[in-house]
Amino acid sequence: MDDYSPSTRVFGPLLRAFPQAYLRSLRHPEWIPHGVQDVREILDGKVTPDLDRYNGRTPIVLVHGTWMNSFNSFAMLGPFLARNRPVFSLDYGSDPAALVSRLRSVKATTDLSDALAEVTDLLDRFRAQLSLPRLDLIGHSQGGLHCRSYANASIDSLYDDALNHGLNEEEAEQYASDNSPVRAVISLAGNHRGTTAWGMRRRLSALERCGLPMHKLVDRLVGRACIQQLLDSDYIATLNRAARGITRRGPHYLNIGTPFDTVVRPWTGAFLPEQEGHHITNVNNATGGGDWSDHLALLYSPNTLERIHEFLEELDGAEESGAEEGGTEDSSTNKQTPRHVRQRVLPMYGALPTRLGRRGQI
Repeated sequence: MDDYSPSTRVFGPLLRAFPQAYLRSLRHPEWIPHGVQDVREILDGKVTPDLDRYNGRTPIVLVHGTWMNSFNSFAMLGPFLARNRPVFSLDYGSDPAALVSRLRSVKATTDLSDALAEVTDLLDRFRAQLSLPRLDLIGHSQGGLHCRSYANASIDSLYDDALNHGLNEEEAEQYASDNSPVRAVISLAGNHRGTTAWGMRRRLSALERCGLPMHKLVDRLVGRACIQQLLDSDYIATLNRAARGITRRGPHYLNIGTPFDTVVRPWTGAFLPEQEGHHITNVNNATGGGDWSDHLALLYSPNTLERIHEFLEELDGAEESGAEEGGTEDSSTNKQTPRHVRQRVLPMYGALPTRLGRRGQI
C-alpha cells in the first residue's frame, strides 16, 4: 500500500521531459500532475471534483507503470488532457520489502496480483463515490496491464450476473458490452505479452538452475513486479489464457507502441490481437516526423498526446451523434503520424524544445 498522506498532494510544475520529471519527483513524492486530481484524496473527502464543468465528458484515470508514479509518468500528458476533461490519477503498489521502495516516489513494485487488487479497489470505490457510469483508463507499461484487467473483470462480472438472471450467452455478452463501466482502455507501451528484457529471463533461469536464488534477490532489490513481467511468466501466461480472451466487447482499446522501446521486448508486445466484434486500434508511434520515443519518452511525445486526444474526440463524437457501432477498428501497426505534430522526440528524454510559438508544438 502507499505510504503517503493524501492531504500532502500538491500540483507539480509543468514539465515536458522525462529526466526532469523523474529526478524532481525523487525529492517531491507529494507532487501530482498539474490540473489532475488524486483518487485517494477524493475517497478521503479532501477534494470534491466539479464534473459539471466538463459538459458530461467521461472522466479519465491515469495509471502509472513499474518504479514510477503519477507525476513523473504524466507530468505532460495529465495537464494536456485536463484542459477540457476531468482527469484523475492514482499511485499504487508500493512494496515495503523491496529496497527500491525506500524511495517514496517509487511505486508499482509489489506483486502484480496485489497491485491489481489495489487498483481495482480504488477504481470501484471511486466510481461508486462519484456515481460514475463509465471511465476512460490510460495506463503506462504495467499500468496498461491493470487497465485491461480491470475492464475485462468488470465486464465478466456483468456477464456472469446476466447469465444468473436467465439471459443466454449471446444476450449476456451484449448486456455486458452495453453496460461496460470502462469506455476506453488506452495503453502506452503496455507490457501485454511479457518482455525478454534483452535475455534477462534466460540468464536468471540459468543462474537459478545453478542453485543461486536470483529470483528472490531481484524481488528483494526491485520488487516482485519485475520478475512477473518477463516473457512467459506465470502471471502473464495466466492473464492471457483467460477463458474469454485477452479483450472484451464494449471498451475501445488504443495501444501505442514504439520500435525504440528498450523495456517491452519485442516491442510489438505493446499491441493486442484484433478480434471480431472488438474495438482494437494498434499504433506505431514512430512512423515518421523524427519521433524516436522509447518506453519512457513515449510519455513526453507530442505525437502520443495528439493520438490520445484524437481517439477520445472520436469517441465523444460517436456518442454525441449516436453513431457508435460494434466492429473491429483498424489494427494496423503503421498508422501515420499526425501531420501537424513535427517535434523531434529523443529516447529517454522527450520532445526537444522548438522555437516559441512554432506551429505544431504541443
